[in-house]
Amino acid sequence: MISILVPAYARPEQLGEALASIAQQDRSLIGEIIIGDDSPRSYWADNQAVVAASGLADLIEYLPSEPSKGTYPNQWFLASRAMYDHLLFLHNDDQLCPGALRLLANACIQQTDPRVKLWFGTQLIMDEAGVVDPERSGASDQWYGRQGPGATRPGWAWCLTESIPSNAFLVERATYLQCMRGERDGNVGDWAFAVRLANSGGWAQFIAQVVSRYRVQAGSVTSAGRGVDAHRAYELARELRVPPEMEAAKRERFNRYMLVVAVRYARDGERMNAWRSFLSPDVAWRERLSLRSGQVLLMLLTPRPLWRWTLRYKN
Repeated sequence: MISILVPAYARPEQLGEALASIAQQDRSLIGEIIIGDDSPRSYWADNQAVVAASGLADLIEYLPSEPSKGTYPNQWFLASRAMYDHLLFLHNDDQLCPGALRLLANACIQQTDPRVKLWFGTQLIMDEAGVVDPERSGASDQWYGRQGPGATRPGWAWCLTESIPSNAFLVERATYLQCMRGERDGNVGDWAFAVRLANSGGWAQFIAQVVSRYRVQAGSVTSAGRGVDAHRAYELARELRVPPEMEAAKRERFNRYMLVVAVRYARDGERMNAWRSFLSPDVAWRERLSLRSGQVLLMLLTPRPLWRWTLRYKN
């Protein structure tokens, strides 16, 4: 039995599509569905109507939040409330593919290695209207190492290609509760969880089949808000423990965006960390002599109040 956890924010129509994708799954596997609605109160009635019309109401616990918990605290709250030993997160704007839950559950049941704590597959990328983009999906699978035959590997190996997706994976509840929370995760909590899973010795199994559709849209929290916390992601990558022979591969993967990291530190008021990132030897000379590098240098040399407003920075 699996607890399906749905962090929700606004978008009642997309929540309806997400629940419809859950309704297509093997009902014998679904112990409960918990929806954590972090929307403003004005959305609650519409989301409750979607729940009532889903055909899953007898399995759903609907929990609105006021005040809003925030993205990852909402996920932690749902995981803490779950009753069953295995969890699956599905964001309210994403969808499970038909048969995905059975596919993940079978892989879990058949797995004999106790180090394996998480099971995941590939994702199709779709737009706001739900239209799948095959080219973008293929490029995403290539970048995130979700290609080729299925495999079971230590968490650090999957982290080197950032393979573990942000949702639609199956995970042991106890493992998620152990690894879910960090003090400086920012808005990259999914990546933080993967790193802590790896550092705890956890393994993950990749199933070489599509299990979900991931929606990319301009109104997402990171796109419409403060942007991705690249500096937090960089810190977490530094914490990732890998074998000595893989340190170079780790640096190559995660130290290529140091100018972005410097800007993010500066915007958060962490000027010393910003300077360390800007002066990092991982910034190539060609990049250091670029116009972008000059703009970052000017930003670091200018008092913060004078440029902060130009970035429309949102606390």
